Amino acid sequence: PVPNFHNLLNNYSSGYLKVPVVGAGTANTEFEVLTGMSMQYFGTGEYPYKTTLKEIDSCESIASDLGSLGYGTHVVHNNGGNFYSRANAFSMMGFDTFTSKELMNITEYTPLGSWPTDDILVDETIKSMDATPDQQDLVYTITVQGHGDYPTEKVIENPEITVSGAKDEATNNQWEYYCNEIHEMDNFVKELTDALADYPEDVILVMYGDHLPTMGLTVEDLKNKYLFQTQYVMWDNFGMEKKDVNLAAYQMAAEVMDRAGIHEGTIFRYHQARRNTRNYQVD
Repeated sequence: PVPNFHNLLNNYSSGYLKVPVVGAGTANTEFEVLTGMSMQYFGTGEYPYKTTLKEIDSCESIASDLGSLGYGTHVVHNNGGNFYSRANAFSMMGFDTFTSKELMNITEYTPLGSWPTDDILVDETIKSMDATPDQQDLVYTITVQGHGDYPTEKVIENPEITVSGAKDEATNNQWEYYCNEIHEMDNFVKELTDALADYPEDVILVMYGDHLPTMGLTVEDLKNKYLFQTQYVMWDNFGMEKKDVNLAAYQMAAEVMDRAGIHEGTIFRYHQARRNTRNYQVD
């Protein structure tokens, strides 16, 4: 279902990404990626977007750190701006702009009508970059098309990807729906990388899964035998060396900035200097 993503995994820096959630909880993976802070420092089941980020005036993030270096910082998301209290959270993290569903002309939806399709995000991402001709940019784009719930009845009449071999027809239908939605997301990946390949600036594009789907998966179902891992790829348009490494979500921003020669912000500099050293987690 995802040949473009697999092609990128084989040809660009990639690896497994340890995430704090499975089946749901996108905002907490997002929080780790953007701030460099692990969810283990928060309460069980807590969403910092809904707690800590409503109690403080600002929070160091990759946005505030790159913003201090003169970057424009933007979020693009084809869902409602207040979901997970994101509008407030992104403001506290120092993002300049947030283009949510309310500001997009969305006409295409998934077969169930639950979520917008992701193809609209190609133009919206480029638009954010074009809006600041005199600045470099950080654009954080959040997709939605692959989200559940996945229907137990057959919904797509002539699916491009067909699925068989599950325990019953209802489960087959769920996997078929899921696989066709991520297949379309994979087409979006190709459209986005094609658009950015010719962009007149150096671009690093990091794509990762926020969590595995809500499909009752067990460790036995997975090649890597771990439910709290997804995959990431670090694509670029200027020929960075391929370097495969497994990361935690809270290490991702530090790793990307390190690869780009950027050493900014307390927690990101800490990860860059201390990862894989003694007492790293304790300190």
